[in-house]
Amino acid sequence: MNNTYYLVRHGETEWNTMGRTQGHGNSPLTELGVIQAENAANALSKFPIDMIYCSDLGRAVQTAEIIGKRLGKEVIPTESLREMGFGEWEGMKIKNIQEKFPAMFEIWRNSPDRLDIKGAENLFIVKERQDKLIQELNEKYSDKHILLVSHSVTVRVMLLSFLDSHVRNIYRIKQDNTAINIVESRSYGPVVIKMNDTKHLSDLNIKSSPDVKSALE
Repeated sequence: MNNTYYLVRHGETEWNTMGRTQGHGNSPLTELGVIQAENAANALSKFPIDMIYCSDLGRAVQTAEIIGKRLGKEVIPTESLREMGFGEWEGMKIKNIQEKFPAMFEIWRNSPDRLDIKGAENLFIVKERQDKLIQELNEKYSDKHILLVSHSVTVRVMLLSFLDSHVRNIYRIKQDNTAINIVESRSYGPVVIKMNDTKHLSDLNIKSSPDVKSALE
């Protein structure tokens, strides 16, 4: 690896504010989410971003396009950066998931790598597709600064991969809406030099959607 990666979660969405599980489902950015994306764009303009890839889900594309407009860069959507698909949980609120799937929800909170929801992905599938993307980008580009706009679970899985840590540790990393993470290439491997940076949101009254403990992505 010799590229520098900038990982950004999308801005706040309507479903985020409602505490609904999104996964491969979708809802548009809220007014605050648009402002978060604009603030992130201003912060990212200080870096020499060469290209922007994003999840092909609407909320990530909307966020990436706001940033791309500010940076003068085209946005390249890809399924590889999609959020984890939550199957039959998608669209449901946490309290409803707890009531209908208590045992499975307990696994998700305590052993997330063991979760197996009907019609859903798991953390290993998310890791496999984003690891493949990073490998492809490293083979295609050299010494580039690449922005990846994605989702809460996916960004955390990517960071764990860079840290050579198991996917079961996703709850050890927090990701606010439009948080900025930077991973640099060094001779001894990737180094995470910035994680969940929200300084660009310091002038906003609300920095992010409900915490991962009360809502899924």
